[in-house]
Order: sequence, then structure tokens, then C-alpha cells
Amino acid sequence: MCATEPARRRRPGRLPALPLILLAAGLLALALPARAAELEAKVKAAYVFHVIKFVEWPTLPGDALTLCISGSDAVSALLGDLAGKPVKERPLRILSSLPADAAQCQVLYVGGPERRWAELQPRLRGHGVLTVSDQDGFARNGGIVGFYPEAGRIRLEINPEAARQANLRISAKLLELARTVP
Repeated sequence: MCATEPARRRRPGRLPALPLILLAAGLLALALPARAAELEAKVKAAYVFHVIKFVEWPTLPGDALTLCISGSDAVSALLGDLAGKPVKERPLRILSSLPADAAQCQVLYVGGPERRWAELQPRLRGHGVLTVSDQDGFARNGGIVGFYPEAGRIRLEINPEAARQANLRISAKLLELARTVP
């Protein structure tokens, strides 16, 4: 070391600033996708709750409106938190699976990893069940309401024919906000 150069001393146990900054940035980068996924699931669960308000059933049970869940994902877990909330002047009842009698459900949320949609459809025919999912192409494949991403936002697509076949009426206000599919 030259006598004119100041001696660089590092305190024991302390890391230089740059590695700390890089470590913090790396941890933040790992946390952001998890936070984004959590926020996306919350938005979808809120959409499910609010979409119900814009649908009319020919008849509803007097005691509660039942939302059944098929498949397990982050949205499914959050839907459980909606139990008891008032909707259509009834408390919302949550069933964590599709019962043998599909007529017990007014709404069915099909979780993303659920791959039995084709098997579930025949059980739902003629029962007036609003089907909702974030599976790719859900509404195009016979579901009534599907979620899809567009420009960093969650959007709705609705299959009016599937709703008609289920004897459900969807509000024109909701149809204006959604993309309709055949």
C-alpha cells in the first residue's frame, strides 16, 4: 500500500453496501410476483362475489345462496372468507366441493387446477348454476363467466348462450363490462 492512499478499513461483521443493495433487490424481486399473485386472487374472489349480484335465477332458496367450489387454488381459499356475507338478501354459504346434487349450488367456482370441467358440465345441465372460473377459455368451453388477463388487468368474458341454457339472466350492465363469447 502506498503511503498517500488512505487505508480502507472494513468493520468486522459488516458487508459492503453494494452486496446489501443487490441482496435486498433480489428479495424484493422474489416477493413481488408472490404479492402480485395474491392481489390477483383477491381481485378474482371479489369479482365472483360481485358478479353474483348481477345475475338473476328463476328461483332461489330462502335460507342462503350457495357457492360451491371445485378444485383448489388461491381464489378458492379466499372465497371461503366470503361465507355469511349478504348477497341477494341472503347469506352466502360456501361448500368446498360440488355435492352429488348440483341443484344445491347456485354458483360453482371451478379452480384453475381443476381438470374435470368436461365431466362436471353434464351434472350441471338444467340446474341453474352460475359457473365461474379463471381457466383459459372457460367461457368458450361452456362455462358462463371466465376471467382472463389483459394489459395487466383481470377482465371478464361471458357466454350468454351458456347462461340462457342454465336459465340465468345476466344484467346488461355486466354484459357491457365483459367480452361476450359464443
